[in-house]
Amino acid sequence: MNRTVILAGGIGFVSGIACRSLFQYDWHLLALFVILALLLYGAARVYRAQSYVLLSVFLLFVALGSGRVLFADREVPLVFREDVAEVVSYEGVVVADPDIREVSQRVVVRVVKEEEDIRLLVVAPLYPTLSYGDSVRVTGELSYPEPFETLGGRVFDYPAYLRKDGILLMLPQAEVERVDASVPLGMRVLRALFDARKAFTAGVARAIPEPAASLAMGMLVGGKQGLGKELLEAFTRSGLLPIVVLSGYNVMIVAEAVLRMLKRAPKVVAASTAALTIILFVLSAGAGASALRAGSMACIALFARATGRTYDALRILLAVFVLMVVWNPDLLLHDPGFQFSFAATLGIIVGSPLVSKRLSRIPSTTLREVCATTIAAQLFVLPLLLYETGVLSLVAVPANVLALPLVPLAMLLSFVAGVVGLIIPVVAPIAGLPAYLVLSLVIKIATVSAGLPLAAHTIAQFPFIIVVVLYALLALLVWKHNKTTPRSRSAE
Repeated sequence: MNRTVILAGGIGFVSGIACRSLFQYDWHLLALFVILALLLYGAARVYRAQSYVLLSVFLLFVALGSGRVLFADREVPLVFREDVAEVVSYEGVVVADPDIREVSQRVVVRVVKEEEDIRLLVVAPLYPTLSYGDSVRVTGELSYPEPFETLGGRVFDYPAYLRKDGILLMLPQAEVERVDASVPLGMRVLRALFDARKAFTAGVARAIPEPAASLAMGMLVGGKQGLGKELLEAFTRSGLLPIVVLSGYNVMIVAEAVLRMLKRAPKVVAASTAALTIILFVLSAGAGASALRAGSMACIALFARATGRTYDALRILLAVFVLMVVWNPDLLLHDPGFQFSFAATLGIIVGSPLVSKRLSRIPSTTLREVCATTIAAQLFVLPLLLYETGVLSLVAVPANVLALPLVPLAMLLSFVAGVVGLIIPVVAPIAGLPAYLVLSLVIKIATVSAGLPLAAHTIAQFPFIIVVVLYALLALLVWKHNKTTPRSRSAE
């Protein structure tokens, strides 16, 4: 009963966030939800009906979820609304690591005016080079972000996507001037991490030629901007794009590497060191939603391993999911990376055992696990992917089966190459040769599979109701499998 009540509350809370994100209503409807919940609870006490209790809990948490969105809603302050469509000049502080593109840099700047503050997305030239914590003066025409059409014909809600990071306005063509070199004390730790990442990136660039260097950095710390349009499209068409961004797979590779180096140390020491490494790894990568989710899952798994407690991966995943949408409700509907990361992880947890049973004829256990996790992740991401992008990759499974086993080796060799390039630049090209060969093989898999006839298709329209139906069918398959298979729990 307790688990069912918790599940009803969790589903209700997430449903409340989704409803209030899609539809506009105020506190009056929330009050109605609460009144109905109380009436149902009273009826449950009288008639002793469990269904009334569950419905009461569901409605109460729908109200709480909706209230969380209402509480998080933030309008552009009047002092900034008056400046929209005007050329403005503001002083502010860079509050995120700048996103360096081919011909520009995107900088998030916090500006305070008349005791009101706001975050601006500033698109500026590549120079001067900016860093997290810099005090700057930005000049340009202030505007609202606008939706745009993607390659798949979808309209991307860019304002909502930026709002999840607290960004409400932007300067699309701005001039930037650094006005103060001092960095606030509270920002120095993160700045040091970002600066270390930049230095390491320079080391990788000395050791590994492009585009392999950009792929290496994508695997190690996330980011796909340096790949270029053509190669990025090849990774998208082949279904290999997730290995370029920071994911749970990449994070756990780092954790396992630390644990192996400390295998003779006490479990608590090894797990604590690995957890600290993960935290620094995620922070240096910018602490995006997917990275935070992956890092949270990995840290909890390490805690379970160190203490010997059972680790229910599904329960922990759902708990992390709910906590993250409580912290930032805009993640639920407006962060595709977060959605894909959650769906893929869910598929690996609940779908891999089901798929693995169908692959029993594969003699190699390692190959069978790679195939099972790849197919399960692809199946669970596919409905969401078709709805968001319309891109259906028919080569994703074989391409991932070929490429994924190379990722740990590529990350290790790229890390070694980056360290050598940072410390001994003269020998960097020699140290980077093994990494370059492995990374080039991954790129070859992506380009060849993407170039195959009928490798990928674009679906113009994919109604959301079909997404719901497909996930309902997947849930039914998993439920039937679990009903006939004893539940296994492990303390990894």
